[in-house]
Amino acid sequence: GANAVTGNIANVGAAVTFGAGAYCVGVNAWCTQAGSVISLNLPSQLGGMKLPVGVYTSVPAVGLTGVLTLDGSNGGNNPVWTFNIGGAFNTAAGSSVVFENVVGTGSVTWNTVGAVTLGATSAMIGDLTSTGGAITFGAGAEAVGNLDAFAAITLGAAAEVVGDLTAGAAINLGAGAVAEVLDAGAAITFGANAVTGKIANVGAAVTFGAGAYCVGVNARCTQAGSV
Repeated sequence: GANAVTGNIANVGAAVTFGAGAYCVGVNAWCTQAGSVISLNLPSQLGGMKLPVGVYTSVPAVGLTGVLTLDGSNGGNNPVWTFNIGGAFNTAAGSSVVFENVVGTGSVTWNTVGAVTLGATSAMIGDLTSTGGAITFGAGAEAVGNLDAFAAITLGAAAEVVGDLTAGAAINLGAGAVAEVLDAGAAITFGANAVTGKIANVGAAVTFGAGAYCVGVNARCTQAGSV
């Protein structure tokens, strides 16, 4: 059934069927063949779930309301999670992704076909990639990881990304937003007091609002009239 858990499948005389969120803590031939922790289908709502290390797939869109816990108990040192989402990925305001029982540095990758939207003050862990849409962060949202979008990337006021932003279109930083490195296929716009470490590439004009600047100075930052 949904969210049911076993340590191992020693033997089985017929098929093994896993409900949404169900898994084996240990991995053996039967668990793997059944599609356990190695590859699980995601439900449409991740809030309140605790997911072990593994590769997770969803054909439709996925949402997060509340807290998603990534449990590294079965992952050894430096556990890895991969999420492949066939549609959009949206989080409600105040939602978060957190680690539990992680030894070393956990690695999380979110691959989405649709747009990615984080609600205000959401907190994410992992690299976010949208191969077919934009990435948008609401006010005060934050992420530890890189963002890579086929379309535009927009950070709302006071949003923060501890990582790089790579967009096929424009990058827009709201007032007080922070990101490490910007690489845009079109224009880059800084709201008041927005900050970046560097502009790697830009496809059009760069516009700085009052008090916005680059921490590092390169040709693009200088030409834009930053700090």
